[in-house]
Amino acid sequence: MRWRAIISFHFTKTHVHEVTQLEPLLEPLWDLGNVYADSGYLSTENCRLIVGKGGTPFIRPKCNSIGWKPGTKIIYGNPYHDMMQQYKKDPNAWMKQYHQRSVIEAVFSGLKRRLGGSVASIKRGVQQVEIALKIIVYNLMMLLRKYVEEEYF
Repeated sequence: MRWRAIISFHFTKTHVHEVTQLEPLLEPLWDLGNVYADSGYLSTENCRLIVGKGGTPFIRPKCNSIGWKPGTKIIYGNPYHDMMQQYKKDPNAWMKQYHQRSVIEAVFSGLKRRLGGSVASIKRGVQQVEIALKIIVYNLMMLLRKYVEEEYF
């Protein structure tokens, strides 16, 4: 079993678009490997950021994304366009790789099932502390589970 830990999280103000939040999430990380994200994170800047940190972007294209439609001209040497070219070259293989993102969704689901999907606090600062503590407890639970499985199974 892989250790499915939450290694980075970031709080935003209300009504902030996802596309602007990838940099703070990836700031403490290097040598990323494959990075899976939903289409809310799709941008040229985010693809460059991922590649700059040693990663390969797998951000699902939107139906109106440049490079999505057959025959659309693609500029090479740009990580966004390289990702789109890989998608256009073999959409089925690309989507199979992209669906590793379901592991991320499973981690969020597990956290909510084990520790609850809502917060009891009213004040925003206390809500953030409560969420951070839930993440820490979840990671400790996963670490303990991994230790027990390696030790006894």
